[in-house]
Amino acid sequence: MNNYIKVSDITEYLRCPRKVYYAYQEHRPLRTITSSYIASLLLKEMAYEYAEVVLSDNKENKLHELLDRVIIRLPAIYSDEILDIDPQMIQKAATEVQNYFEKIKNGIMESVELFGTQLLLDLIPPHDPEPILYSSKFHFSGSPDRILMLDGIASLSIIRTGTAPETGIWKNDRIRLTALAILVEENSSSTVDQGVVEYSRYGIIRRVKIKRTDRRKVMILMGRIRKIKHGRLPEQAKDAPCDYCVYKEFCHVSSTLASRFF
Repeated sequence: MNNYIKVSDITEYLRCPRKVYYAYQEHRPLRTITSSYIASLLLKEMAYEYAEVVLSDNKENKLHELLDRVIIRLPAIYSDEILDIDPQMIQKAATEVQNYFEKIKNGIMESVELFGTQLLLDLIPPHDPEPILYSSKFHFSGSPDRILMLDGIASLSIIRTGTAPETGIWKNDRIRLTALAILVEENSSSTVDQGVVEYSRYGIIRRVKIKRTDRRKVMILMGRIRKIKHGRLPEQAKDAPCDYCVYKEFCHVSSTLASRFF
């Protein structure tokens, strides 16, 4: 499946097309592990088990229990990144996560009011290992964070650990959700017309429709990424976060006129 595009490539393209280029050129990213990065990993692993918080009479204690559990598991799950990480950094990350407990608890309680307990549990069921799905039709692959059944039809959810918009979901999250919905459709032989985005830092669960315009955007982006994969250097994104980019050491090649059409 080496010729398959990954959904994560689409996500990276939306941040900056050159990140995709340098990844395919096999440049080794200069990643710096920070406590905030570890906190995001902790939040994601906790989110897989938020159903336990929904059912708990003491949500604060349950969140502490989940955090203690994932701290133990984290080095085994992310052994390629944080196996030898400083324990003090883990503790600093844990404190950062604890600072969000009140927001997580309030977000989950608001979600219970919005959806009802049973529907909410359907939206965030206990976690099974996420499958890697492949599209033989479009030659791309990806892994939803959860495969769901909504109204008797296969669907999916993704877990995000960053900030949540006041309403709806971020554009990049919508594109990622749509790309994964296309994969679920091909693997389930059914139309996926909705999905879920979980903003784990706030306990917010957003149920959203899959839009035709986003499906078209996914197809366009995959075409552009295929050109990058074959060696075409794209233009930098105008608002690319260059100061924090893991490829900034390599990003000094001048672009061509053709690159501006990406």
